[in-house]
Amino acid sequence: MRLAVALLLTMSLAGCGAGESGPEEPAAEVSSLEQAAIDAGVIPDVRKVTLSGAFERQSDLGTDSFCAVGNDENGYQVGMIAVFGPDSKCEGMGEAERDGENVRITLNSEEKCSFTARFDGVELKMPGALPDSCASYCSPRAGFNGVSFYMIGEGDAVARSTSGRDFDNLCPAP
Repeated sequence: MRLAVALLLTMSLAGCGAGESGPEEPAAEVSSLEQAAIDAGVIPDVRKVTLSGAFERQSDLGTDSFCAVGNDENGYQVGMIAVFGPDSKCEGMGEAERDGENVRITLNSEEKCSFTARFDGVELKMPGALPDSCASYCSPRAGFNGVSFYMIGEGDAVARSTSGRDFDNLCPAP
């Protein structure tokens, strides 16, 4: 009997609010907590931040760099290098398209390598698993897998100053 009452109560609560009408929040909208953090200046509004700029991450092994020139409407020209010591690295150039926090990167200076990274307005994170073709950009025992970069400067001019090892400029002017 108790089980039947509990089940009936659970089912009636599940229907609460089903008939309410009101504006539905679009998927691209942020939660109220996230909006409060944006309003307080704690986090950037990813809907208003551009990918255009220079990104870096420094470690004892060297400096990893990423740059993007362009805009969300027309796409970006990108370049990136991940350093794993004096003789070990990954480096490539290509293009990217951004859709909210998703950035579809296609490196095309060697074998074509495409993957989706995440950009929260401050940090750009590469996925942990990449296609095998991405290895063509790397020396042995190196990879772009799981590499992340932090924005250090916004805009095309800053991005064009990003240098690599094999490429003098990872994001050259057109």
